[in-house]
Amino acid sequence: METGSDRSPGRDEAQAMLEAARRAEAETRNPPLPWGFFITQAVLLAAICSAQLLPLGASRVVTILGLVAVVGVGMRMVFTRPGYGVVWPDGRAAFPYMIAMMILVGVPAALAVGLEVSWLWLVAAALAGVTTLEMGRRYRKAFRRD
Repeated sequence: METGSDRSPGRDEAQAMLEAARRAEAETRNPPLPWGFFITQAVLLAAICSAQLLPLGASRVVTILGLVAVVGVGMRMVFTRPGYGVVWPDGRAAFPYMIAMMILVGVPAALAVGLEVSWLWLVAAALAGVTTLEMGRRYRKAFRRD
């Protein structure tokens, strides 16, 4: 349809324009994250928390490698998704997850350190995994992927 025309599009022309818009959107839409991303992140985060029970040297190595892996997987699958380009994080969408992680993982972790109660790291590990998987479930439900 021409922009300066007084003519309204016919039914077929309107359908063709809508279909062209759908195709253009599908080509540029941010592809949804696969379920494997959430499983990988949950395992990595739980492993990092659990590693705090290891002797100091081993726990540091696992923590460093785990954090590098979390960031690497996140950068690859979130910020530079295959078939898309570099995207900026959606702060409003990530905010509930970040708050949940700070509370559900941060509190047991802080108590484990402050009270020197090592088994609380297992609680933090379990909650890190469960929280991440729940976030993934909600994310995929929002994109109707499950």
